[in-house]
Amino acid sequence: MRHLSREHHIYALEPGSDPAITIDSGEELMIETWDAFEGERDPVALEANLLKGPATGPIYVNGAEPGDALKIDFISITPKEQAAHMVMPGRGFLDDDFTEAYPTLIGLESGHAVLPSGVRIPMRPSMGLVATTPTYTQLTASDSGPYGGDIDMKELVEGSTLYLPVFVPGGMLAMGDCHAVVGDGAVAGTGAECSADTHVRVTLEKGLNISGPRALTPEYFVVLSHGEELGPAMKQAVRDMVDFLVTEKGLEPYDAYTLLSLAGDVRVSRTFRPISPVKMMLSSSILEQLG
Repeated sequence: MRHLSREHHIYALEPGSDPAITIDSGEELMIETWDAFEGERDPVALEANLLKGPATGPIYVNGAEPGDALKIDFISITPKEQAAHMVMPGRGFLDDDFTEAYPTLIGLESGHAVLPSGVRIPMRPSMGLVATTPTYTQLTASDSGPYGGDIDMKELVEGSTLYLPVFVPGGMLAMGDCHAVVGDGAVAGTGAECSADTHVRVTLEKGLNISGPRALTPEYFVVLSHGEELGPAMKQAVRDMVDFLVTEKGLEPYDAYTLLSLAGDVRVSRTFRPISPVKMMLSSSILEQLG
């Protein structure tokens, strides 16, 4: 299996850039990623640090063209080194109340994130930033869109599959921003930011023509939307899931809408940033009943 080092990292998705590696459809790859702070752990330095959001890549997939999709299977996600959280001025839900920088160093021990207080939180490693390259230049940090991006989806754990549209030849896939654990909303601004070694399989899905990210996790089928305003972003996520159930599962529109009202969940990955990623979730057990 080939290995892609985090030495090959970028801060922007740029069409026409050179790939860090070229792979064939179905190939497996071990990808090393930086954390969002690019390894900085000194508390004083962290206070002055802005999230750079480095992503490892880009990865060129032979044969990928606009209109196709990349299927990314997360076989394993292994955090390494020490994690960190950062309350940052101007970010988070309560930025008017918490105005000072406040770094917290977090140990990773025996499957737990260990806070300085001794509180142990079970780790659930997830990849926060996964993106294909759009037709325009886009920063990796804090941005999301139909190409994926900084989606901060805590359900994207090992055993999950993410589908992303292809916009430029090769797809030009990149990923990073692993979280040892993170809550929906990441209300204080970040998760437990950590570097990681991630084993993935990337498969080309010809002509899939999806409009945005989709994921199949161990528990849910998820469609992701985004927007500058939270309300419209949530509505679009519901609309996208209704469209999926109608066009690909054969439900009548009102039946699909009713099903989501009874068995679906709308959740926010994070907000109070320029772009808020939103996820519409349907239990995998319900989806299986639809054939």
